[in-house]
Amino acid sequence: MNTNLFAEGLNLLVLGMGFVFTFLVFLVFAMRGMSGVLARFEPAPTPPPASAGSRQKAQPKANDEQLVAVIAAAVHHKKMTS
Repeated sequence: MNTNLFAEGLNLLVLGMGFVFTFLVFLVFAMRGMSGVLARFEPAPTPPPASAGSRQKAQPKANDEQLVAVIAAAVHHKKMTS
């Protein structure tokens, strides 16, 4: 009796995992196919041109050295008071 239940459990395990594996394989191929179709018909996106304001933000500020000195002094002061 117990061996029959064990065999049925193994059968259910193999069938269930087989169906899930088959579905996932089908899903991978379907997504690859859809990706290929969309890539064929959709033009590649072009990045927006950089404006003058965004270029100015990327340049370092002149007071970076002063900021570093202030932070170093604050860390040194914190170490001395602790």
